[in-house]
Amino acid sequence: MNYADIKTIDIQDGTGVRVSIYVSGCHFHCKGCHNKEAWDFNYGKKFEDSTIDYIIDLMNHDYIAGLSILGGEPLEPVNQQSLVKLVQKVKEKYPNKTIWCYTGYDFEKDVLGDMFKKYSYTRNFLKNIDIMVDGEFVEEKTMVNLKFRGSTNQKKIDVQASLKCGEVVQLKFGDEYRYEKKPKVMFFKEFDDKDSNEVNEENTNIAVSVDDEVVPIKQSFEIREVEEKIAAEGINKEKSNV
Repeated sequence: MNYADIKTIDIQDGTGVRVSIYVSGCHFHCKGCHNKEAWDFNYGKKFEDSTIDYIIDLMNHDYIAGLSILGGEPLEPVNQQSLVKLVQKVKEKYPNKTIWCYTGYDFEKDVLGDMFKKYSYTRNFLKNIDIMVDGEFVEEKTMVNLKFRGSTNQKKIDVQASLKCGEVVQLKFGDEYRYEKKPKVMFFKEFDDKDSNEVNEENTNIAVSVDDEVVPIKQSFEIREVEEKIAAEGINKEKSNV
């Protein structure tokens, strides 16, 4: 296996401050991919035991929350077989640090439904992965400032919980309420006299309910459904190391 890059400080590809490795080789070739050079399996440097030692050493800081594995495509069979040793050693050395993996494969259909059943190296790889973000990058589903993903179709999977119950356990990224939910708009009216049927318009209020939390907003007499609109800006910009 080859790898395209190792980031010593990454705050974009998982929770906290992380070390990230971008492996080489991918057959998906997603439209708008910002790592096209990593499609080539021969791109970059050889992944060797010294590479694993280097990553282990980079993670030896309290401020590092874990390792993220991206690409290219980590779940290409040749890449999985090389990455097993890395994730095993990381978990042995840092059992409380998380490992995230990004893949274009569908976790339910391709990973649990196929690879996991066929290959021992897939089973050994997955038992050391905490979070997997699955799904191809879809340029038409890109939204600016998505958290830990490139397009809205991608899902965050609790791998260990999924393996335990034999089905996909999907987690929230934490930003769905901003991008994918319409808030429930409610109104309530206060009466001067609880026995009166007359409404005092000055005491008519609007509230918004998001995730069952009611948030009052300023008085208004027009109730409208409001959906947040995000400017369609590209995300294919060079990532910063800090």
